[in-house]
Amino acid sequence: MSLTGYWGSNLFFDIFMAYIPISLIILLMFVFGKFYDGAWVLFVLYPPAVVPFTYVSSFIFDSDITAQICTLFVHFLFGAVGAACVSAMQMIPQTMEAADMLRWVFTIVPSFCVTHGILWSASGSLIRSTRTARDTGGDDPIPIPRKLPEPLWAWYNLKGDAVILVFHCVFWLFILALIEMEVWTTLFDWCPVICFRSCTSKQRKGPTLIKDDDVIEEENRVAL
Repeated sequence: MSLTGYWGSNLFFDIFMAYIPISLIILLMFVFGKFYDGAWVLFVLYPPAVVPFTYVSSFIFDSDITAQICTLFVHFLFGAVGAACVSAMQMIPQTMEAADMLRWVFTIVPSFCVTHGILWSASGSLIRSTRTARDTGGDDPIPIPRKLPEPLWAWYNLKGDAVILVFHCVFWLFILALIEMEVWTTLFDWCPVICFRSCTSKQRKGPTLIKDDDVIEEENRVAL
């Protein structure tokens, strides 16, 4: 089948399947009264962002088992551990400045944007009050970074996470198109080390396939 049909069907199916548990999560949040403001927006934006991200990152691996394990580990590291560490560091004077920087660095993984948004919706007021309280003392030798904005949809808060999720969707779809168009073989032909699994490079090893007339006719039909 054509590449457009292949990737289009996979994108539609995977994103649709991701919305099933997400819909259940949003429903449970509402039932148990844990409906954090703005969190549902990040949940809705998450599947279109993480699915293309996962497609592109999978090209790095030769084994599906290795790809699955590494992908789960990366999302756990950034989405769970990273978001929790940033939230905790934002309340400690010695680490506030580093946390403000890591808050943006960790958004390279879409899962962090969602988890950070949930934590901020739940405890953002506590983080802001901690900084405000220490900032009004005047005798603390530890420099306190700037105060954090109060509106939930300020750029530093949930708006940045939502915009970055949209950027993930557009950016990784663009990279996926470049990979399937084999642009990399043209740009990096001078460096044989840089290659993706889908590239039809000169160094690809394997038996030469002999196609019969029916296969060739079907390939020509699909190409049209």
